Amino acid sequence: MAEAKSPMTVAFFGATGDCTGYCLASILASGISCRALARTPSKLTASLKAKGVSPELLDSHLTIIEGNAKDVEAVKQVLQTSDEKGRVVDKIVSGIGGTQIVFTWNPLRPFTLSDPTICQDAGATLLQALQELDPARKPALVNVLTTGIAPSGMPSDLPFPYKILYPWLGHVMHEDKRVLQDRLVEHMRLPESQRAISSFTNVKPSLLFDGEAKGMQATRQGVDETPAVGYWINRADVGAWMAENLVNQDGKQWKNKGVTLTY
Repeated sequence: MAEAKSPMTVAFFGATGDCTGYCLASILASGISCRALARTPSKLTASLKAKGVSPELLDSHLTIIEGNAKDVEAVKQVLQTSDEKGRVVDKIVSGIGGTQIVFTWNPLRPFTLSDPTICQDAGATLLQALQELDPARKPALVNVLTTGIAPSGMPSDLPFPYKILYPWLGHVMHEDKRVLQDRLVEHMRLPESQRAISSFTNVKPSLLFDGEAKGMQATRQGVDETPAVGYWINRADVGAWMAENLVNQDGKQWKNKGVTLTY
């Protein structure tokens, strides 16, 4: 008799940030078990409750590990399910990014981050943790980046005003995300036996806003070769799109690609 397939478990990193947080809220509502890393667990639970997740659902379907995304041991705890086999999760959703913006006196680069390499460092830690756990288990990775970091040789995914604004205001943040983007591409060129993930999808929303969501019917998507170019999108719609297309479904048309989201 064939062994029954274990229910899917999804690991979340950076879920206090709202794109990934809305994705987590949607996945929890689907009844899927989730594990999340948070520096301050109470902040994450408060954020999820504000998104309509009930305390009962949090208790039954979410395990929060307190820790830092650059701590390989904490990351390992998130990546292992709590069943008796301690298997590696099926999918990973990461929205890690710098949140503490620091003003500089350089007029050409007026803003930086308190941790300007957080994305690339956390990404390296994630890959290391997976390789140390079970090299045979290779989950799919959904990774939230941004427009404005089109791979070399690909068309720009920015409207004209943003081509001026983004390099000025977001240079440090975007370069950090670009390093991670390139690192994932290089990782997938390794022999399969050396890879830590089965695939990645880099989700690239245009300028993010809060407020009332428009719904997925208003969301346009493209890929790096033919990007969807627009000015803004709501965080809730990005999270809902990720949950529906990349977690609940296979998302094979976006595997090992960047997908741009905008209105």
